[in-house]
Amino acid sequence: MLVHLSVEDLGLIERVDFDPCDGLHVLTGETGVGKSMLLASMLMLRGERARTDMIRRGAEKAMVRGIFHLTGELADKVSTELGTPIEDDELIVEREISREGRSRCRIDGRESTAKVLRRIAPLLIEVIGQGQALTLLKSETQLDLLDRFGDLLDMRESHSRSWHEAKELEARIKSLEENQRERKDRAVFLEHVIQELEEAQLVSGQRAALEQELELLEERDRVLASIESARLRILENDGGVIDTLGSTERDLQGFEALHPGIANLREASLHSRTLLEEAMREVAALESDLDIDPVALDRKRRRLDTIVTLEEKFHRSEEDLVHFLQECKEELTGISGDAEELPELQAGLERCIQQLTEGANRLSSARKAVIAKLTKQCAQELTDLGLEKAELTGVLEALADSESWNGMNEFGQDRFQICFSANPGEPVQPLAAVASGGELSRVMLALQKTLAGVTGTGTLVFDEIDSNVGGRMGFAIGSKLREIGENHQVLCVTHLPQVACHGKRQHRVVKSVDAEVTRTFLEELVEEERIEEIASMLRGDRATARSLDEAREMLAEAESLENA
Repeated sequence: MLVHLSVEDLGLIERVDFDPCDGLHVLTGETGVGKSMLLASMLMLRGERARTDMIRRGAEKAMVRGIFHLTGELADKVSTELGTPIEDDELIVEREISREGRSRCRIDGRESTAKVLRRIAPLLIEVIGQGQALTLLKSETQLDLLDRFGDLLDMRESHSRSWHEAKELEARIKSLEENQRERKDRAVFLEHVIQELEEAQLVSGQRAALEQELELLEERDRVLASIESARLRILENDGGVIDTLGSTERDLQGFEALHPGIANLREASLHSRTLLEEAMREVAALESDLDIDPVALDRKRRRLDTIVTLEEKFHRSEEDLVHFLQECKEELTGISGDAEELPELQAGLERCIQQLTEGANRLSSARKAVIAKLTKQCAQELTDLGLEKAELTGVLEALADSESWNGMNEFGQDRFQICFSANPGEPVQPLAAVASGGELSRVMLALQKTLAGVTGTGTLVFDEIDSNVGGRMGFAIGSKLREIGENHQVLCVTHLPQVACHGKRQHRVVKSVDAEVTRTFLEELVEEERIEEIASMLRGDRATARSLDEAREMLAEAESLENA
């Protein structure tokens, strides 16, 4: 159960420390004093979304800290969900929200997420708000109550995961089918591109080499004339450069040791002669290359034209075209793979639907097995709440085609409706059609009492569950809340003194204004203070001698029921 709650800078709350007891604990106070922020803090402990506008004016962040005492089976369940042991039977949950919108969550001092907190929240604390009775009119809420009562949530979650996976598979198949024509057209285009580029046999750098080679060939005659002129000057026997360099090298031989300059000159002459001889051999080979026939020359020109045409056609350089060819091959392989994958995916979807249907049938059978038990126990609780003549049944129906896919949705193949009749002789009809506001509140309380015995939730928080009921029924509701408190911690926000008198302890939420600063705080009511509070709730303004006597009588009567 919740043994400590700290709230800082949330709404009108500057700082509140609250140590609730076991059993039924009631919170009272005038409308608008800040009870809603206390409830909001408990919702934050459940991992619910927290708004930045809830942060107290002037503060940069709000913080909520809850300490839960967990033992036995409940501690084991929470430990299993978290994957860590519960030390000293105590679990600490902290939530923090900042003005910038950042939210932090810590569990036992370790950073965690709101998602993890929402997973363990049903074991720690349940908040039943004022509007929750209205949600009971929805079929989804009623189905959720049935599954929680029957411990079928794991089975339903398994079905839900498989259902979403099947829907995703169907969406992929539809996408493949709808784009099949486009993929075929794309495949034809890619095949044409691949054929054209492969026939071109592109090699990086080939265009530049061809352009240089053709430019050389186009200047063939002038190049050959220049080479011949250079040969005569370099190789001419009388006064040729090579002979001159050779003579210089020979003349200086033997004088190198006399001066470094002589040695350098002889070495330079020898090196230059070697370079020139090598260059002349290369030039001789070039002359052979330049002696090309017109057919080969035309072939080179057409090759260059092909490369330039492809570059212009595909708006890519020669090097990029080489990469483009590989990309086209990979894309074509992917398209072909998709086409081959389609029949396999369709067969897989059929298997998924068959397995889903079998699982939904099992889930439906399990639900049918617990309906009678749920409605019977709930009807017994209604007897204590002044609806002893009421009849409560549950109807499980197949989903309509318009609200299902292959006869199912993510929750199974069923719609569940709680049907109700408040008086003998009246037909049993869906709850939404026949229940008044007060009756709906009592049905909700009866269901929560029934569920409390099977879900194991440690703390139940009721926010004005007594709305729309009178004083006489309020006393019955308070008695039922006290009864729930025998096995669970129950926190109840109420405006009815007939409910408040059943509390084991009572705190009043108070709002004060000091120097134009408004603050909300809690004060525990003991003995005469509690009597005065209940008396004021009876009168609606202030306590009188008569209302004080009546308050004492109500407290005594509630205590006698507890001791009975």
